[in-house]
Amino acid sequence: MQYKSFNLPVDLYILLIVPFKIISARRKVNKIGFSTLLNQWETGSGTNKPDQAFMRKLYKFYKAASFYLVKVFKDPNPCMIRSMVLYQMCLKHNIQARLVTGVAKEDSRLKGHSWLEIDGLPFNEDRDYLSKFSVMIEV
Repeated sequence: MQYKSFNLPVDLYILLIVPFKIISARRKVNKIGFSTLLNQWETGSGTNKPDQAFMRKLYKFYKAASFYLVKVFKDPNPCMIRSMVLYQMCLKHNIQARLVTGVAKEDSRLKGHSWLEIDGLPFNEDRDYLSKFSVMIEV
């Protein structure tokens, strides 16, 4: 059965494990801080290029993480945790990826955003929107 981008029951495991990955990422951020986590990860992105099967799977993780963060956990800014979950997945599969965090000025206030880049291209992000941000941290 197809539901949105998920093939059920094959992709059911994604929907089951993503909330735990989100909770784990939040715990790490709360316990040791985002910048400390990024410093730990600085030692290594993977060495492999992603194939199409991995990119399809990563997209499903993106969709599931976005759903849980926005609809279930009511997170108004899901980008950091979602990017962390996706980056950890890339690390686990030894895929070359970068986690990027930037800031932009909007109505005299600073706004932050985090995203994942694969092969130098933002993953599932609008390039025009990202062009407004000055990169502060890249891992």
